[in-house]
Order: sequence, then C-alpha cells, then structure tokens
Amino acid sequence: MSPGRRGIAAVACLCACAAWAASSTSARGAAPLPADVAARVGALDVSVESVARIAAAQHISPAQARDAAIRDALLAAAARDGGLDRDADVQRDISAVLARRLLHRLKDEAENAGPVTDDELRAATERHWLDLDRPEGYRTVHAVVRLSADAGEATRDKARALADAIRAAVLSSREVARSSEPPPAAGPRQPPSDPAADAFIRAAKGVPADGLEVVAEALPPVTAAGRVLSPAPQHFDVEFSRAAAALNARGDLSPPVASSFGVHVIMLLERIPAQVVPVEERRGLVRDEVVTERARAAQAKLLEVLRREPKIVGGVDALLELVRIEP
Repeated sequence: MSPGRRGIAAVACLCACAAWAASSTSARGAAPLPADVAARVGALDVSVESVARIAAAQHISPAQARDAAIRDALLAAAARDGGLDRDADVQRDISAVLARRLLHRLKDEAENAGPVTDDELRAATERHWLDLDRPEGYRTVHAVVRLSADAGEATRDKARALADAIRAAVLSSREVARSSEPPPAAGPRQPPSDPAADAFIRAAKGVPADGLEVVAEALPPVTAAGRVLSPAPQHFDVEFSRAAAALNARGDLSPPVASSFGVHVIMLLERIPAQVVPVEERRGLVRDEVVTERARAAQAKLLEVLRREPKIVGGVDALLELVRIEP
C-alpha cells in the first residue's frame, strides 16, 4: 500500500474509532435523531458535542463542522467496510498517531498539574543559574608558583619568596588597570584581552623563576565559592576564590596566597555584578520547561510500565520513544 493511501486510511480508521468511542448522521426520512446526536452515517453517530468541539477548534460554523464530521464518518465507514483497518501498515500508522495523541495528553496533564513547586523551581534554577541566580563574580589575572603536593618546606619557602618578588614586579600593572576600563568579554569561554592583564603577565614572566615553574594568565570570572561563571561546570580552588573575592577595585593586588596548586599573586580586573531574578518571576520564566519535564517524566514512567507488561505489543513503547516532547 502506498504511503499516501496508508495515510488516508489511517486517518479514516482513526475517525471511525473516535466516532465509535465518543458517540455517533442519519439517512433522510429515518427516525428522528436523539437530541445529543447531530447526524448518523450507517451505524456511526456524530454527536452534538463532537460538532461543537470541531467548530470551536477550527473556528467554523456548526453547519460546516457537522458537514466535516459527516465526511469523516463516511470515509471511516468506507475504510472499515474495505478492511483497511486490518491492514498492517495502516494499523502501524494508527498506532503512531495514537502515540502522539497520548503524549499530547501527557503534556496537557502536566500543564494542569498546578504551579511550579519549590523543588521544581530549585532544579530549574540550578540548570539556568547563570541567568536566574548568579552570585557576584571576580575576573582576575594571576601568577602562580607551582608546587607539587609533596614539596618540602624548603621548596615552599623558595616559592613564597618568588611570589613576593613577582608581587613587587607587577605593582606597575596596577596603574595600567586603574587608568583603563575593563574591556567587553570576548566570549563565554574566552577571557577578554585586557591591557592590565597583559602588563601583569609580562611583569610576572620577567621575574627569574630560579628553577621553579611559574604560570601567569588571565582567568574567567569566579564566585567567592569557587564556581566559574560559565555554562560548563568548572570550579577553582576555594582559597584562590576567596582571595579574589576579597579584592575590592580594579587593580587591587592580593598578598601571596597558598592553594592546592601553589602560591598565587592575584590582581582584580573586574567585579561582575550578581544577577538574581525574584522567585515569583523566576517561577513564571521556567514554567514551560517544568511542564515539559513533567511530561517527559510521565512518558518515562509509562514506558517502564509498558515494558514490564507482557501483554503489551512490543512496538508501542518504540512508537512512544520516537515522539519527543518539546517545550
């Protein structure tokens, strides 16, 4: 059977099923129809309620809706009489359409399940924390004298002395910072090019390392708790982050700060203001996403039940999985 013929047959059979289940066009001259029946086609009744729903959904007159329902009932009756409802391809197409209808129902139920709960709001906020609940951030440039975890005390003393020398060397970069504005960000994953950062890095790298490893680089903004302000989950050492958060103005320098990576000298380049959306406004912003997540959870639960039920035809859950629930 061709795809076009299968599609027409599938629609026709669905109409038959819907008319049969919901209610039910009459030949002229037959007995008067019940008050709740608008028309009768053979054994199929087209209900007044169905006509009203069609008229409302398609924005047409009741007479046009009745005629459309009669046409569908005629197609359905012809398809059933011709045995198309028993065709394997048609049955598969019907199942696919019914699966989609079921998923629409799941989404409608999710929509009607009530307002966004506090737990749902917390989960959605965590997914979108950069936009909805972002703490203040601190963009810095630093030089770190690297130390291994098993470095001896003599090596650590040497690293602290080198950090002191680096701090003295980068003092001149403070003036560059204070006489310039922070440049706009180059992108979410790339710190902007900053003349103060460039001056700091040049000065830090000009200090003899005396056999130790020194890394000098500009860093993306980080919160006081160590969370990097980026979509990807990334954290900095908390001792470093606290020291960065203790700096007040562009160009401020930290004393040497020990972390799990070594000894740092940090210069503040920019404070990134917090962005916190009020709770009730946030609840409205995430509602569509929460409704979608509810529907997906209901779909997953339904699939789990179907897979445990040996009487369920194997293709039903596969059909459900083919249909995505979108916001």
